[in-house]
Amino acid sequence: MSHPPAPGPRGRSARAAVTAFLRSLPGEATRSLRRTYLQEYTAHLATARGCREADLTLADLLDPAHAEAWLTAAARGETRRRNSLRGPSAPASANAMAARTTTLNTFSAHTGHPLALTVPKPELAPRLTPTEAHRTLRLLTAHQPEGILTSTWERTTALIALAVTTGHGLALLHPMTLDDLELDRPLPRVRTAGTWYPLDTVSRHALARWHDTHHALTAGHRKTLQGGDVHQLWVTTTPGRPRTGHPAPPAGLPAARRTLEAAHRRLVTLALGTPLLLEQFCPTDPTST
Repeated sequence: MSHPPAPGPRGRSARAAVTAFLRSLPGEATRSLRRTYLQEYTAHLATARGCREADLTLADLLDPAHAEAWLTAAARGETRRRNSLRGPSAPASANAMAARTTTLNTFSAHTGHPLALTVPKPELAPRLTPTEAHRTLRLLTAHQPEGILTSTWERTTALIALAVTTGHGLALLHPMTLDDLELDRPLPRVRTAGTWYPLDTVSRHALARWHDTHHALTAGHRKTLQGGDVHQLWVTTTPGRPRTGHPAPPAGLPAARRTLEAAHRRLVTLALGTPLLLEQFCPTDPTST
């Protein structure tokens, strides 16, 4: 009894190809981003063709005309599933379009048929003025939004205080240790990338509050888990997820950069109604040209 030939690589299921691609990605944050945009693409394409998403093939996703149609619709805001700060029909940002295009390029290259689409140049988010940055910091440190754990709020406002104080983003703030804080001096200061910066009253309060919480989170048996004191300035505020054969790690262990980014995004979105990046709190220099 003869059997029909197996479909070629481009004739394989689009869903299977996407699943295989996502499994190849090492980081959960990257995987989630790529999954979101590929799901948006397949949903748009299935609607345009009047078929089920399960009926799409890899060749359908790799068709340059289909890719261009999706990117054009997305740029116009036609594929948005949730409201945006500028309304439900606002055009997509250049950064979102760059992420969509990069997703297609990465996915197609993984399949062995790169599309090599031109990636839009990302837009740099406008930074707050010194007055705006300090005013917003005072607001965030004084008001804890509902739905955010107190210790997480304290950690995030301390991080924002350092961005406002030093003008540095997370790349330089994440490696800081407790030794970089001198809060009991007549003029309190912090050290970032080898340079000391004086603290105003609001920033010192935010950092002192987090310092106390840090001590509470890393005290007792948690020191033993690390083999000594936890000197990293940024630690987790909740237990981690258990893994096969291993118990859930406790709170008070060094926090990953993505953990700080996610907590910051949630706080500013709830408190301000807009997802300001941490770097936007690094005040603009009025003397720069």
